[in-house]
Amino acid sequence: MKKLFTVVALVLMTLTASAQDGSKFNVKAGVGMTSIVGGDVNNVKSTVAYKVGVSYDLALSESFSLIPGIEYVNKGYKDENITGSINMSYLQVPVFAALKFPVSDNTKLAIKVGPYFSYGLFGSDILRFDGRNSSKTNVFDSGTGFDRLDVGAIAGVSVDFSNFTIGIEYSRGLKALSSGDKMYNQAFGLVVGYGF
Repeated sequence: MKKLFTVVALVLMTLTASAQDGSKFNVKAGVGMTSIVGGDVNNVKSTVAYKVGVSYDLALSESFSLIPGIEYVNKGYKDENITGSINMSYLQVPVFAALKFPVSDNTKLAIKVGPYFSYGLFGSDILRFDGRNSSKTNVFDSGTGFDRLDVGAIAGVSVDFSNFTIGIEYSRGLKALSSGDKMYNQAFGLVVGYGF
């Protein structure tokens, strides 16, 4: 594991050394909808999702950037079978490759795609009967819960003008929430950011 971190650090230092003047840090926040998809999904509805985070837009040329980041994200779904909701909070690391197209002097259209890696921090399964919460359990319980590690793909389109960014992002898990099940996270939402 130490070798992997060393290699990643060397690659990032090399890329940073060759970065263009357009490189910058960004803070961002987003809100949207989240749910699950897959062959074992029945009677579920979307619920509200949100994220906050920081990223570094590493401009390798005027039209291409690598954008690694770290985010706190909320995911989950409503389960009609149990009249309840499942909420999951993750620490997520997306790594975008972005193509940028100039629209005007200070405005660019960015198309971004890449992988994400998430670690489940905490989550709850809330059951409701007669409008009241009857029980609350940890969805990442080591015995019967979901796996904490989630891996997937993320894509987005944004408009970058001056120091501001506004766009949409979609993410889809590629690793099942638990072994033996075919259920995967997905989220879609609006994201705004500010670069400095």
